[in-house]
Amino acid sequence: MNNKMVAHLWANEQQESASGSNFFFKGASIYSYGRHFEAGRIVRNEHGEKAYLINKCSYSSSTSKHQCYVWHAIPTGSMVFSVGYNMSNSGSMSFVVNQLEAIKNSAERYKKARTEIFYHAIWQPFTSLMAYIGFFDLGTPKQLLKKNVNEWLGTKHELAWKSDKVKREHVRELKRIFQIMLSHQSLDILGTVNVIVDEICGEGTWISYIERCQKFRAAQEDREAKRIEKARVENETRKKTLKERIQMWKAGEIRELNNPVIYDIYEPNVWLRIKNGKIETSKGIKLSQTEAERLWKRIKSFHGGAQFQHDLARDSSGNDWAFNNYQNDILTAGCHRIAYSEMESIAKQLGW
Repeated sequence: MNNKMVAHLWANEQQESASGSNFFFKGASIYSYGRHFEAGRIVRNEHGEKAYLINKCSYSSSTSKHQCYVWHAIPTGSMVFSVGYNMSNSGSMSFVVNQLEAIKNSAERYKKARTEIFYHAIWQPFTSLMAYIGFFDLGTPKQLLKKNVNEWLGTKHELAWKSDKVKREHVRELKRIFQIMLSHQSLDILGTVNVIVDEICGEGTWISYIERCQKFRAAQEDREAKRIEKARVENETRKKTLKERIQMWKAGEIRELNNPVIYDIYEPNVWLRIKNGKIETSKGIKLSQTEAERLWKRIKSFHGGAQFQHDLARDSSGNDWAFNNYQNDILTAGCHRIAYSEMESIAKQLGW
């Protein structure tokens, strides 16, 4: 069975079980490769409300695909908790701890960051943990704050086997952060985190962060301005060198005119010369004098104010090239942009 279909059948509870390619579910749980990696689980609380627990922990590229199938199969508007390996049918303090640790880590980033940190990095974990607490009815925040260290960390936390002092300090800090977030819940609507960052990391953290961001942004803008100016100067230098090479090309001293200059779309990018009785463009297109004279009459009328009309220029090889536009005394024909003065110079040389 197609793996996407496996995920959809699981998410919509349309079958008791189904298997795909190294991807299967049985009952409420869906697995990648085997029961050692539970990618998702459907749970219901005491009120019969449904939620999806998903595991976003990285494992392998193929498992990542399975995780994407799980995520995209979940119906829009569903209650979803990203719990990692902490799958529980009745709720777990591990999820609360993980979300508070995520808030702490995000707040700590403001101490050194020079670029914008989105406020969701702090508010999303808090919103998620509050929804989780409510869904599983883990108790009021006040009741959770009264739980002891072991109830908070359990036996699977990375600090579980550390000294009591280390565990107490860690839980004390998480409880402090929890209280700060609870005290400023109204700021979530405003997307404000400055007060929270200062309370978690110390007064002045936020303003220092803003100053660093401003300095970094100013430095970036300065570097970009210097880069643009350097490119402009280099391009102008190439233009000066090109003018000499254009004259050499027109005089027949060089066979081709390679043009490394970057021109604005409103600037001419092609020049003309007379060679072996034909009109040649610097892009290698050749026209007979008869065809060139016919086109010159049309272009001269455009220059005089006549309304632009599309035409075809037939080169010496029998290929037709369309006139696309004539504006500001520049003729555009395909990739060619030719100034009126350039065409006029050829016309004068040929006595037209």
